[in-house]
Amino acid sequence: MKNAIYIAHIVCVVLLLLSGMPCHGQLRTDSVREIAASGVQPVLSQSGDFVLVRDAGEPGLARIDLQTGKQQQVVQDTNIDGDVVLSDGGSMVAYRTIRYEDHLRYATIKATNIRTGSTKELDVPSREKYAFRFAGGKMKIAKRNTIRTQRLLTDIRPVAHEYVLAAEEEDLVLYDGKIRKVLNPNGKNTYLWERLSPDEQHIVYVAINDACHTYVCDTDGSNVVDLGHYIGAPCWLGNDWIIGQQDEDDGHRMTSSRLVAIHPDGTGFQILPTPGLTMPINPSGSIDGKVAFENEGKIYVMEVR
Repeated sequence: MKNAIYIAHIVCVVLLLLSGMPCHGQLRTDSVREIAASGVQPVLSQSGDFVLVRDAGEPGLARIDLQTGKQQQVVQDTNIDGDVVLSDGGSMVAYRTIRYEDHLRYATIKATNIRTGSTKELDVPSREKYAFRFAGGKMKIAKRNTIRTQRLLTDIRPVAHEYVLAAEEEDLVLYDGKIRKVLNPNGKNTYLWERLSPDEQHIVYVAINDACHTYVCDTDGSNVVDLGHYIGAPCWLGNDWIIGQQDEDDGHRMTSSRLVAIHPDGTGFQILPTPGLTMPINPSGSIDGKVAFENEGKIYVMEVR
């Protein structure tokens, strides 16, 4: 019996090697469809029922319902800059706005209730750009050695940690409650595109000074995995896949891009087909197998399994 199991195992491994398929399997693309004729930097809700987009020519944020296609302007603010963060239940969105005064740049963090349209300033204008995140019905703002907490009556749920992840100068930092932890999985470095996995067990990031590769580590900075590729703008598709872009430029502008997927352990690398599209960038993933991205000023949604 043991010999039969052993032989079956060997046959399985050989077949996998001959087929060229990774042991974890690959993603299959079911469809790619355009959902907006104009827009940039889409943000998918975790449940995958709507997408928030910015329009390069218009202020604010629009909500696009993926079932009905209905588009609704939910944020009117101009000069939105940096991350746009949805609460887990998708009822609130937080974002940063920029204004100039006496030739100086000031950033303000705000939150808007998507259902009612009411907007609240969460912090005073600052010359610095602080990291922020929803955690268990609270908004956490990381301010170097302190954490500012704003209670928001939305998506209230128990959470094991109140994490905020930030790249500060040459440090990758994780705020856990009121504790600031310098992780620096690649030492002093220029860290970019740092993202927590939905289960808050892993971090994906790009380390510019280390061949501009993309890495994954645990939330204490240990168990660093070099994914073996540059994968720009990485995001999580559930906890088992990382989606990102591999772009090329001529030294002045981006000339081409493709969407790619890989497991957090560095296996299963593949190119995601986007027929007829030459510049897919800025992906955003959901837990139900959707990937939103932009291509030359239009917004698309891909469904994978």
